[in-house]
Amino acid sequence: MNNDTSKTSRTAAPLDAKPDLVKRIGNTTFDIHIHFSETSRETFTDKVVRLIENDKDSVTD
Repeated sequence: MNNDTSKTSRTAAPLDAKPDLVKRIGNTTFDIHIHFSETSRETFTDKVVRLIENDKDSVTD
């Protein structure tokens, strides 16, 4: 198994950063931090529509 992470660039939010969204499910609380690329050519709406269409296309009757 190759554990080389040099090809991906991910940064975590500082531990003291305020989360953008907090969701509690059962006994687990999820602190969600949102980041968008400033160089992306796809808008948020474009991305959501693409995800919905891909999900719809993957469902079989």
